[in-house]
Amino acid sequence: MKHITTRQFSVLGDCGKIYQFMLDIYERDWRNGVPAPFFEYAFSSFAKWMDISYSYLNRIWGDNGEIVAFCFYENPVTDIYFSLKPGYEELAPQMAAYADGQDEYVCYAGMWWIPQNKLAYMEPLCTVPEYRNRGLAAAALSEMYRKTKKMGATHMTGGFNGFYQKIGYRPAEKWTYWKKL
Repeated sequence: MKHITTRQFSVLGDCGKIYQFMLDIYERDWRNGVPAPFFEYAFSSFAKWMDISYSYLNRIWGDNGEIVAFCFYENPVTDIYFSLKPGYEELAPQMAAYADGQDEYVCYAGMWWIPQNKLAYMEPLCTVPEYRNRGLAAAALSEMYRKTKKMGATHMTGGFNGFYQKIGYRPAEKWTYWKKL
């Protein structure tokens, strides 16, 4: 029985998984999607045809923890590619609907979980200017912190401007600067 879930692509956590997924579903005629090196090269800094600032739009479909479909954007962001495992063709309309309805985010928060240091590393946090002062960034940051706290985070990094202090965050470390005389 299929148990389909979806989630956003994570640059640090998913590149290798997506590469393996594309290797596994490869067909010479590309009927299941582009070959693995296509995405890897386009995503690398060597390529000029993918704007990786849109990677937050890339989406993964899974079935019981296994990647079964992947949708990713290139440059321009209107160039969208699909990779689909055989037997999951019924996901194609859902993938197309997802791709058609994207690029309308007004707030984005990234949180990197570093279990070895029990650190929730927040970067970036941004809101489209005309949507600021509505609590969106505070809500996104708070949700990310709640999730990483459940995972074991004991502290979080963030920005040092007035926004963070306004919503209740306080600096926890002090920096020492040395200057040679």
